[in-house]
Amino acid sequence: MTEKKIGNIEAIAVVLTVMINHIILNLPKSIISTTSSGSIINVIFVTLIAFIIVYLISQLLKNFPSLDILDISKFLGGKVLKFIIGALFLCYLIFTISIVLRSFSETLKIIFFPRTPVQIIMLLFLLAIVFVNKLGFQAIARSNLFFMPIILFSILFIFVANFGNYTVQRVFPLLGNGAVSTFLSGISNLFAFGGIAYLYFLPPHLKEQKDYTKIAFSAIGVSGIFLLMSVTTLLLLFPLLTSSEEILPLYLAARFIEFGRFFQRLDAVFVFTWIISMACYLSLALYFATNIFKKITNIQYSKWVIGLIASICFGIALIPQDLKQISFLENNVYKFIILILVIGVGLGILIFANIKNLILQKKKGLSVLPENNKSYERS
Repeated sequence: MTEKKIGNIEAIAVVLTVMINHIILNLPKSIISTTSSGSIINVIFVTLIAFIIVYLISQLLKNFPSLDILDISKFLGGKVLKFIIGALFLCYLIFTISIVLRSFSETLKIIFFPRTPVQIIMLLFLLAIVFVNKLGFQAIARSNLFFMPIILFSILFIFVANFGNYTVQRVFPLLGNGAVSTFLSGISNLFAFGGIAYLYFLPPHLKEQKDYTKIAFSAIGVSGIFLLMSVTTLLLLFPLLTSSEEILPLYLAARFIEFGRFFQRLDAVFVFTWIISMACYLSLALYFATNIFKKITNIQYSKWVIGLIASICFGIALIPQDLKQISFLENNVYKFIILILVIGVGLGILIFANIKNLILQKKKGLSVLPENNKSYERS
């Protein structure tokens, strides 16, 4: 059965949920640990670079309407290249699901369920996202859109409600450890915009292909704003020495909020909201992982694949021995996967595919249009 297509707002929420959930986990903490008091300027800097990258992606995709990066890889290098790129992105998604699942489950265990085995918490998440995936992509996207305003409000509320607790002097020196740290080595913080990976797979799911650029820019813009708010909150609220705490930084920030005796300990409400948010994110990641697997193996009826990939993710999630290993995978391995695969390889495929298309147009008068390339779609 062909998946129904989604609208612009739903598509924006799909990309947005990737960054928002990494913000909830430990993305701001990772940025602060690398750029210190220069984090605010660094976030603005990498957001501008992210806009440039997204603009390039949107322009390079114009010659390939309704095709995702796997279809474009097949046009560029045949089935072999399509399989290689698909396998790489599949591994990326499985790795992301596994680490996010384990990291968030460990956090819930520390905060609320100290006597519950982390495996039980992870299994409950996996059962939920497997069930949601059986409902289809449109149901996942609509559910994600429904909860996204609540999740964004939770981050905005923490930012505003802590105004009285901020120590503004912590933004100095403005460039942190220096210009090199903020603008050169700090450029690696582009990994914060991991939602770019999902932009490569959105075109076949969109109702309006002409709005792709608008969708991409809107998602990156909103993501950048909430990343800036989150980094500012943690930077002004905590000494840098405490930024290495192995628990949700925004959860710690939420515990500072009090409105008299009646409104206290609002952090439990935020964590409940973030549990829903994480389930939406993992459901989307599992859907795209399943879809990639189907495309590179040419499997048509494959509901069993959802359970297979979920089981693999569960097994990988059990590999890290402790929170230090999980933190290393989140802050280092995930970072380089985004920089090398999502930004480097992804852009490279689009650039070379456009060069090939240009050569074909000049030599043979061919062009890559949907009506002439149905063999590349959904194959």
